[in-house]
Amino acid sequence: MSTTETEHGEREAQLVDLAAFQDPETLLRLGELSRTSVQQTENGVADLFTGTVRLDKVEEAPAEAGTFEQLDEEQLDEDERAALGLRPIIPETFLDAGVWRQRRAVWLNSAAFHATRSPVYLWRFIKTSGIGARVGVRDAWSYLFATEYGELADKVRRAKAGAEHIADLRADRRKEAKARRREPVTVYALTGCTSYAAAVIALGETWGLVLIAPALIPFFGLLYVLGHRELARRAPDGTFAFLDSTAAADHDGPVTDERITNALRDIKLLTAEQTIKPVGLATRDDLGNTTVAFKTPAGLVCKAIKNRAEQFAGALGLSLERIDLTQGETPNDVILWVAATVPFSGDAPVSPLVDAERWSIWDGVPFGSNRKGLRKTLQLLWSSMLFGGAQGYGKTSAMRVPAAAGALDPQCRMLLADFKGGADWEELENIAHRVIIGADPASVDEFIELVDELIEEMDTRFAKIRRMPKAERPDMRLTPAMAQAHGMPVLMFLIDEIQEAFGVVLARKDGLKEFAALVEKLARLIRRGRACGLIIVAAAQRPSAKSVPTDFRDVILKRYSVHTVDDTSSDMILGDGQAKRGHTAAGLGRIGVGILAEEAGSEKLQVDLITPQEFEVICARGRALRIEAGTLTGYAASGLLTVSGILAQMRAAFEAAEAEELGSTDIARLLHKQDPAADWGQRDGESDKQWSSRVGARLGREIEQALDGSGRTLDRVKVTTLAGTEGRGFRRTDLTLVLGA
Repeated sequence: MSTTETEHGEREAQLVDLAAFQDPETLLRLGELSRTSVQQTENGVADLFTGTVRLDKVEEAPAEAGTFEQLDEEQLDEDERAALGLRPIIPETFLDAGVWRQRRAVWLNSAAFHATRSPVYLWRFIKTSGIGARVGVRDAWSYLFATEYGELADKVRRAKAGAEHIADLRADRRKEAKARRREPVTVYALTGCTSYAAAVIALGETWGLVLIAPALIPFFGLLYVLGHRELARRAPDGTFAFLDSTAAADHDGPVTDERITNALRDIKLLTAEQTIKPVGLATRDDLGNTTVAFKTPAGLVCKAIKNRAEQFAGALGLSLERIDLTQGETPNDVILWVAATVPFSGDAPVSPLVDAERWSIWDGVPFGSNRKGLRKTLQLLWSSMLFGGAQGYGKTSAMRVPAAAGALDPQCRMLLADFKGGADWEELENIAHRVIIGADPASVDEFIELVDELIEEMDTRFAKIRRMPKAERPDMRLTPAMAQAHGMPVLMFLIDEIQEAFGVVLARKDGLKEFAALVEKLARLIRRGRACGLIIVAAAQRPSAKSVPTDFRDVILKRYSVHTVDDTSSDMILGDGQAKRGHTAAGLGRIGVGILAEEAGSEKLQVDLITPQEFEVICARGRALRIEAGTLTGYAASGLLTVSGILAQMRAAFEAAEAEELGSTDIARLLHKQDPAADWGQRDGESDKQWSSRVGARLGREIEQALDGSGRTLDRVKVTTLAGTEGRGFRRTDLTLVLGA
């Protein structure tokens, strides 16, 4: 710093930059010295040249908005702790009551298991101790008498090396044996053994034989140790074990990490030194199925285990169907699912449609369950469905499930084309708008006409949708509101054994041309009709390229196949290449179980059960719903009877009793309440048997007269009366079917 004079003669300070007069090397050295000196002080200023220093603590005002606040570790939630890489001080499993319950259960199970095996362990202990006694005596004798020299002498004798060598070996043996017997360790050991034996004998003579057994525990313990060492030497692979493993005792036992590790070692995916690391606790669902998550060592990924899933299942002692392997967050994270029993070995679950009062097809179709017990609901509104497979394995029963869902929706219009010509769909005729039965030429012509009508209906619906405001048709698809407001009910078209119709068409003079046109129309219906509420549910036994062309099959997005004879037949139903991807119906061999192929993938399912009797009740319920809603149309509506006379009185009797079954005498009592003057009551002096016979005969006559000319009958069947006894009478469902309402 220098000074200068102002105009008034005063001196003022002037700052001079001395660094400008220094060479670069000097400046660099000065900078290093300044940084060192500042970092060694308690106070300083942090800047780009000197680095960070410590500041004295000062009194700070309370933190305000926009300032940072240090959080205690306890304030961090689980996600924040994981993000910061903080490990828990005490593992969660140590404080988890559920974990301790599981541990107690494992301990109690192990204790009970080993207690039942105690006789085996006692025999194993005695046997091992005996081996130890023999080995101990052998080794002691060999050491004290230098028996290894005898073996050397025997080798020399066999080699014919000369008598002088044998004599030298014998002399060396005597010398070595004498030296060993005089070693302090030998003397102390023999002295200890004799003292221990004398003490045991003296204890027995003084206190009796009762105390000899506890005194012999160290002796037998030593014998067991010697025997265990010998058995371990004989089995260097570690297979010898005194206690049986609870995990290895039964292949149906719990799937533990030890059991999984042993299985992976058996199939050579893990070495003897490698092991898996469990992730969390094993979980069990309501069906008893177990889920275990674990992490594999480096070099083994989930895909490698999945590629050898069959061998892995075999090593676990399970069938392939009982396990499922899924990759977790990383390739080394594996989630193993193990079924409690063989999947689909039990009876099929009853469909929820059996007890449903009504259903909406917009809610999907409850179809069945997969092998994990998870429910499968099909959404058929936007994709039609094809059923196939061999006869007698539940194809029609499976097709009955979507038909039942449509039957219970009064806003769903059912169309039926049964080219099998049997009685499988007889109950559906009571609610169907159009019905075609049989594969005769006239029925096939009617089917072709119906397809043309549906195409016309489809075009009409799309024209209506286009004229709607965009707010009502955001994606050009039919909605429940649109269907209700514009009279466009969902159409479900069931076609059973469609290959029969194709066969009739192909047999005609211009069959090939007509056949190609029909296939194109059906494909157009499936491609475009799904957006305007048309569902096609078709079935064929073995839809080959000749019987059911690929142009028709390929546009159907959902397919279900029951048992087939080979992979080729399975692929004809499910799609080309499904068998190579592991999804084949070949050899399923179980009724009601099949493969479902969808857009998202394929899996094995057990279809919900609806018996023919239950389907009959469902169709009767569907007819009543349609009559109530005013949606019973076409073929089903043409069979309605005028409900009057005895039939109307019987229906009123069922409604008054709120029963599904009534005996003849029950109906007579209820009819007597309706009209006491109609002579349905029991007369004076008339026995119960005479009265029952009279009213039963009268009911039969009046019902026959009411149904005369209709082609229908209402027969008496065995029922449960209101008194809880068995008798002859009528069912409400039979009466509903006869009346058509």
